[in-house]
Amino acid sequence: MSSIATTQSEANHSLDIGLAFKRAWGLFVKDIAPLLIGAIIAGVLSVLTVGILAGPLFAGLYGMVIGRVRDGRQPHVGDVFSGFERFWSYFAAAFVLVVLIGLASLTIVGGFLLATIWLYVFPLMVDRGMGVSEAMSASKDMVMKSGFWEHLALVLIGFVIVVVANGALAIIATPFLVALVAAAYFLVDGSEAALAKV
Repeated sequence: MSSIATTQSEANHSLDIGLAFKRAWGLFVKDIAPLLIGAIIAGVLSVLTVGILAGPLFAGLYGMVIGRVRDGRQPHVGDVFSGFERFWSYFAAAFVLVVLIGLASLTIVGGFLLATIWLYVFPLMVDRGMGVSEAMSASKDMVMKSGFWEHLALVLIGFVIVVVANGALAIIATPFLVALVAAAYFLVDGSEAALAKV
């Protein structure tokens, strides 16, 4: 990513959920073909490998969206494999998040709370090259500084979309949710201007 990605805004901006959806839809529609095909590839290979490739492949999906915003780069289907450059980091991130959020989900509320504070782990790793623990800490800080309840609402809306979407709708929902999290990330990071140019 560009050098912009290495700098973190001192003060996070409040999350505007409506604007996040608007920007996410713009990102999704602009690159709908590579995002849809990339999501299908990520989904199929994640299932076939029992989740082993999920982290790197979904990092690749985030990279497609983040690259478009940061550098104005046209994503290509092959970009879904870009996460393989840091395979073990993204594998570890997916494993840690799935285990911890999964265990917390036994209490239901705990799962949503952890999913909320760690919402930006993958965008931070992709955009700023952070490690897993650093991204988890930075994500928590971003969420708490820019509105925990707004982020919780976003996570709950995303959960409803996942539950409602099935079959063909799931194929559309996956890349849209990646775009939604990325859009929210840029908004709270103070990069709305770059997002608006897409």
